[in-house]
Amino acid sequence: MLTGPIPLELLDYVRDLFAPEDEPLKAMTESLRQNSMPEGWEISRDVGQFFLLVCRLIGAKRVVEFGTLAGHSAYWLAKSLPEGGKVISIELNPEWAKVAQANLERAGVGHKVEIRLGKAQEMTEALAEEVERTGLKYDAIFLDAAKAHYPEFLVWSERVLRPGGVLFADNVLRADSWQGQTLLDPASDDPRILAIRKFNAMLAEHPRFTGTIVPLRAGVAMGVYHG
Repeated sequence: MLTGPIPLELLDYVRDLFAPEDEPLKAMTESLRQNSMPEGWEISRDVGQFFLLVCRLIGAKRVVEFGTLAGHSAYWLAKSLPEGGKVISIELNPEWAKVAQANLERAGVGHKVEIRLGKAQEMTEALAEEVERTGLKYDAIFLDAAKAHYPEFLVWSERVLRPGGVLFADNVLRADSWQGQTLLDPASDDPRILAIRKFNAMLAEHPRFTGTIVPLRAGVAMGVYHG
């Protein structure tokens, strides 16, 4: 029997219990305001703790993410990795990359994060060629930028994920609107909404991924790659 949604105060209880806001996260959030960066785009602490838990479960050492902003997601991913692990973070805005790098250095994880500048959809081929050249595949991928290209990223992920690796994608249950349109609006024509719908369906039906959507924040898709 289905029940109603969990009350917000209980969700806050879980978040504050398992992912309390530490000083590095406070500084990162404050840096958004100080540098006129968009607030609310960063992942929430419960999502960060989810990433940390899954990455440690699979023994992740190499992670690539698309979208750095102020460094919130890179911080959680870097914390999940052992010494010698590496997060490659792709960011389009050079000013945001500078802010994130400074935040991550202050947080003590800067040595685990390499920020590369460029459009997410234009960086994938170079990343794939690097994997093919070195033989070092990624243990986890986090999609949070260029949402109109999520389906392409899913196809690309098969080239760079190791068997047993994990693909994460944010905002796949976005409840508020993009240009007045929502995910379940049958009349939606926003390319981001259409791409996310396609991505969700592709992941659900994919023969080489076992996936689901975890209803954290704006919805986080997760797929385990079988190879």
